[in-house]
Amino acid sequence: MDVTTTLITSTLGIFVCALLHLYGAYKEQKWLFYVFKPVTTLAIVALCWHLSPALSDYVWFILLGLLLSTLGDIFLMLPKDRFIPGLLSFLVAHVAYIVAFSMQFEMTYTWTLIAPLMIIAILYLTILWSSLAEMKAPVLVYMSIIVVMAWVSGERYFNLESSASLYAFIGAIVFLFSDATLAFDRFKKQFHSAYGVIIVSYYLAQYFIALSVA
Repeated sequence: MDVTTTLITSTLGIFVCALLHLYGAYKEQKWLFYVFKPVTTLAIVALCWHLSPALSDYVWFILLGLLLSTLGDIFLMLPKDRFIPGLLSFLVAHVAYIVAFSMQFEMTYTWTLIAPLMIIAILYLTILWSSLAEMKAPVLVYMSIIVVMAWVSGERYFNLESSASLYAFIGAIVFLFSDATLAFDRFKKQFHSAYGVIIVSYYLAQYFIALSVA
């Protein structure tokens, strides 16, 4: 199977799995919800594996991040919400992505990228801070790591200017948006469409990160 066929068939499979998960979430079909949340992420793992021309260190760290994210998915969907283990799984996944995104170029410091990310993070933390209670430290650490991930992916793109590095940058920024929406819904104010926004942006983020191995 050539790369184009693999990409098309895998993308269709990921889309269907994600749709079934969302249907299960909003129509209270629990078996669809529980089965297709990790299955969708694992389908993205499979896409990543098949797209990679060689199993380089970059590919291994991306695969590690995707598998840790799958573990985080499982923790967060359990009936007794395991938020801290889920948070830790995603935290280590982001660290794996940071290591991957740091490869293949000499690190630079583009302040036109760093400054907006820092300002957005500070403003967002200010909005959430009073609602975080005992979660202040974990959320601060987690947000710092994901902002670093977005920054490093941006530096990589600005240096390499390749389609693969662009996919990684898009994935990191969309991941930042997804996690910001999750934090707002969980700690500040819940809204009905939140889960749909969170899960669609989450799968898109992981999809683009997986594409960065090609």
